[in-house]
Order: sequence, then C-alpha cells, then structure tokens
Amino acid sequence: MAIFTTAEADNQQLDWTILRDGGVNLYWRQEILADDLKWLKSNGYRVVTFEAAEWESERRMHESLKVQLSFPEYYGNNLNALDECMLDDLVVPDSGGLAIVLNHYDRFSKPSNHVASDERSTGEVLLSVFAKAVRHHMLFGRRLLILVQSDDPQIEFGRLGGVAAWWNQREWLNKNRGL
Repeated sequence: MAIFTTAEADNQQLDWTILRDGGVNLYWRQEILADDLKWLKSNGYRVVTFEAAEWESERRMHESLKVQLSFPEYYGNNLNALDECMLDDLVVPDSGGLAIVLNHYDRFSKPSNHVASDERSTGEVLLSVFAKAVRHHMLFGRRLLILVQSDDPQIEFGRLGGVAAWWNQREWLNKNRGL
C-alpha cells in the first residue's frame, strides 16, 4: 500500500513535500510554522511540541522526550536508547500521522554545546536519529514529520540520517567477496 496517492503528490501536499525532502523541515518564522501545523492538524496529524530552548543539558532533553513521547520506563536516557525507542516504541498513528515540533532549536543545537562522540553537536545527532525514524515508520505506511523552528535564519545541518551503501546479504562476509 502506498503511503501517498498520486493526487497527493501531484498537488504537492504539505506532508508529501516534507517527506519527499527527508522528513525534517526547518522553519524560521513562527507564523509559517503555525500555518503548517494548522494544516497538519486539520489533516489528522497528532502534534507533539518541545521547547528545545529549555533543554539546558542532554539529560533534560532525554527527560522531556521520554515523557512527551511516552517512552517506556527502561528508556536509557542516551542517544542509542533514543534511536531504539524512536523505532520500536514511538506511536505513530496509522491515520494522519505524527508531527514532532522542536521550537527554538538553535538555542539547544549550537555546535559548541553537547558534543556527541562523532564530533557533531548533540542537536545534529538528534535530528539524524529523527530522520532515521522518519524512514523507518514510512516503511510501515506511517507518516512521521519533524518540524524544527530556529530563531537563527542561517542555521544549517549536515546530512541527517545518512544512509551508507551496504553489501548485500550473500556478500556481506569478506570471504564471500574473495577477501
């Protein structure tokens, strides 16, 4: 079953365009974000909003995500646990979808803040985790959108949720490729 109809794609429907472009959309102006949220709500989306400026630490971020996204008690409060819970425990409605809104994200995602182990900011890693979850849920016909509002109109992020090219299952092992 297709996640979108041809008519929805032809009409450049809002959710279709967001997902077509990776599922993570940046916003600067609150009024544009508000317009898009109004459309999403009128089309059956559940909206969960976070005030990222209140995330003074990675710990606060994890606490907020756990509560508002209804993660299980065993949630490990780290980025690996978040990755797993976004795939396995996040409830994305079959009808409509789920839009996660991150307001004032620039205040949390400054490159000098909360550096993750791979030298990207925790804010960038978080968006990569979300981008991966968007793709995962789309495979099951569920629409997950990430709307990121920034007060910095120049904010940019590298590739989010980048996917590497993997060897096929039969050639996964080096010995099966003559190595």
